[in-house]
Amino acid sequence: MSKQIFTKNANVEKLEPYKRRSALLPRLQEVQKQKGYISDNDMQDIADEFDIHPVEVYSVVSFYSFLTNKKHGKNIIRVSTCASSKCAGSDNVVKAFEQSLGIKAGECTKDGEFSFEKTSCLGMCDVSPAILVNDTLVGPVNPEEVEAIIKACKEGGVLPNAYTTKATKRDGKIIFSKVEAYVGLKKALDCGFDAVIKEISESNMRGRGGAGFTTGLKWKLAAEKQSDVKFVICNADEGEPGTFKDRVLLVEYAQTLFEGMVIAGYAIGATEGILYLRGEYGAFKPALEDMLEKMRQENALGNNIFGKEFNFDIKIHLGSGAYICGEETALIESLEGSRGEPRNRPPFPVNTGYNGHPTVVNNVETLIAVVHIIAKGASCFKEIGTPNSSGTKIISVSGDCKKPGVYEIEFGTSIVDILSMVGADDTKAVQVGGASGTCITKDEFKRKIAFEDLSTGGSIMIFNKTRNMLDIADNFLAFFAEESCGQCTPCREGIPVLQERLKMIQENNCDEDEFKDLFSLTETMADASKCGLGQTAPKALCDIIEKFNNEYTLLKDKKEKEIYG
Repeated sequence: MSKQIFTKNANVEKLEPYKRRSALLPRLQEVQKQKGYISDNDMQDIADEFDIHPVEVYSVVSFYSFLTNKKHGKNIIRVSTCASSKCAGSDNVVKAFEQSLGIKAGECTKDGEFSFEKTSCLGMCDVSPAILVNDTLVGPVNPEEVEAIIKACKEGGVLPNAYTTKATKRDGKIIFSKVEAYVGLKKALDCGFDAVIKEISESNMRGRGGAGFTTGLKWKLAAEKQSDVKFVICNADEGEPGTFKDRVLLVEYAQTLFEGMVIAGYAIGATEGILYLRGEYGAFKPALEDMLEKMRQENALGNNIFGKEFNFDIKIHLGSGAYICGEETALIESLEGSRGEPRNRPPFPVNTGYNGHPTVVNNVETLIAVVHIIAKGASCFKEIGTPNSSGTKIISVSGDCKKPGVYEIEFGTSIVDILSMVGADDTKAVQVGGASGTCITKDEFKRKIAFEDLSTGGSIMIFNKTRNMLDIADNFLAFFAEESCGQCTPCREGIPVLQERLKMIQENNCDEDEFKDLFSLTETMADASKCGLGQTAPKALCDIIEKFNNEYTLLKDKKEKEIYG
């Protein structure tokens, strides 16, 4: 046995086999929280507890960044190093922590008090530089505040700049105009599930995660699938660099979100909903649990909701730090207690989802919008936006602008209007859709946010004329290298090669043949990678290389350089 006492969870043995495996990740999180790490002996004990091989437990522990089998410090400090954070000065914050703690990133202090790590986006890009101290989000952080943060950790004091709700918001027509509680749900229960799906379909509502699949069609397919058990999953695992809108929606619109999940459950015939909450947002879980309990007390959750023969309840599942789990099939794998690796499709989740049952997966923004559509009508929703992109879009704006934050815009709003709205001057480039999105130049700023033009899950990162775009591309590739699940060869092997070639370009050591090979590799990755991460990982790099060729030099002949220098 391990030196520290391992407490066995007796409830695990009482679970049905499929539910038992789904309890694995929460069980690992429990041990991690109790001890700070999961030892080899702990993994053996957990394997016995779940009646699986220890290798399976280790494979899960090694997959998620918030789980570890190595001893950590009493306090874990993680600094965001995404592109927006770097623009805000995160490198200086990293240096300040390293100097104050006397360690480098990835190390633990000798007294065991602190572990210090660099991480990707924390969902705090609007208040960067940002850090995660244990479970608490903090931002913005100046180098001068580092000593106070360390002191607060040691003494159990209040952390300066701890997050409450700091995102800048603008009033809008759909999401940010609150609907009276349960108006949408009661209307849905009165009109019937067929009418609910019809209303959502007529609204032309498309999923707000970026892919833009028609919500009504997804619900219709799940509703038509014959099964005694169905699930509604809310994907609250936004991990795309530069995206943080869910942080605000989860805090301020939790009841509307849960109401949307109940409506979805009613429409497809499900009795259980699961909110998959991003690991970095773990501090929000108690308040979300309180909201669920309030709704149960008000008969909006549980059995015979509002006197109707409809039962539905929601539980919260906390992620453990894996960007890939934002992909719906990887998220389902994670819920089932496995590594969050994408599945082959077909079959699709609406047919064979969570534990083999029909499952609808929608993101936070989509489910909140659903409530407004049902409460106000599809026609009200369609009056806003463009013919092919109905409604509004919540965007997360960060980078080089005076007013970063969360904004609601109508579909069809141009980039130039967004730049004016957020106070962006001397803008050189805008990255739309996060690291996997589209990088546009000044000549393209009249393009519009819409599914038929610039589709986005919500991230808008702004870079001014002082930024080296090759450095931005390097940051994006480092993110993908860290977050790739490693399951398929094009992504696993391709990203390191892209990093190598980019370094050659940065050092003016890349010839034309190597340059052509780079683009050939990106085409292979787009065609052959299993999921969207590998398929879109090279996109920003290609955009930047093509559109900012004035920032580098290609060698026509390497020998010429070797001879003449």
